[in-house]
Amino acid sequence: MTKQISYDSNAATVKETQAKEFCIGRNNIELFAYKNHAYEVYKSLPMGLSLKALKTIFSDFEIMLSHYSRVLAFRIDLHPKTGSETNQTITSFLKNLLKTLNTKYQCKVIYHCAREQDTADKEHYHLEILLSGHKVKHSAALQILVKTLWENQTLGTVEFIKKPFCIMRRGNKASIKAAIYRSSYLTKERTKDLNGKAKGFISNRLKPAAGFDPSTELMLVDPNITFERNRRKQANKSAPSASITGNITSSRYGWFNRLSHAQQLKECISSRTTSLSHLIDTPMFNPLSQTDQPQLITQRVYEPKTGANDHLNTDQVALVTRTHQ
Repeated sequence: MTKQISYDSNAATVKETQAKEFCIGRNNIELFAYKNHAYEVYKSLPMGLSLKALKTIFSDFEIMLSHYSRVLAFRIDLHPKTGSETNQTITSFLKNLLKTLNTKYQCKVIYHCAREQDTADKEHYHLEILLSGHKVKHSAALQILVKTLWENQTLGTVEFIKKPFCIMRRGNKASIKAAIYRSSYLTKERTKDLNGKAKGFISNRLKPAAGFDPSTELMLVDPNITFERNRRKQANKSAPSASITGNITSSRYGWFNRLSHAQQLKECISSRTTSLSHLIDTPMFNPLSQTDQPQLITQRVYEPKTGANDHLNTDQVALVTRTHQ
């Protein structure tokens, strides 16, 4: 079970209710081939997924990653006040939302919106927004912005889901696969059969960055990034510093479990192309540790000018070594 989070209009309090957890399991996963790689997507029985919508999501991920090396994917659910046989209300809202996000964050935006209706008397919408991960690093402000805009424009309500965002990195499949799986849920055919003539999947179009080659998949999987990441991971495992461990902690907002600070440091170092091993290989210096051997501490002392003929002045520094027991 997870916690479904909703905020009041003033964003001052948080109300949590129990909700079913959305997770990857044996019974709701299948592989989907896109270009030269396979990806885990949501398995929806008995009607399956919309291939057109699913390919649109893959293509839009590539387009956003062609513009930004870091892309934030954000999820929220929308419930209208009254039902409608058309998408006029949601289309008008998405147009207004797109304009608001472009103005506020000064970045390109792609949205995916799925219209569904099962046993309820009115439809609801699953909304996903893709923005620059350099401009937006967390979902809290986005939640309040979308909620306020939706309530003011439609008088409807929103439903905050657990772990509503993740950060995708260009060419790093490990950071993208969870976003693909989560997004593929929007393409399921089940619960869309009551939409009538209204489209079950809505998205906007965005041109890729100049120089983007659609015949490759370097935006999703870059062999050089994968090789370097795996090489440094292997080097860290075999290094003496591999004994640095930490527990995995759960994040309220992120789609991923959050590693301890020590593990995050090692992951950052592993993903770099230059060596920073000294940051984890060098033992931490503790001047307050109690040992039998004296510890040498180097201190910089700035000596004032003592005379006109003195060779020292205020810009010169003398290094004084003292012994600390």
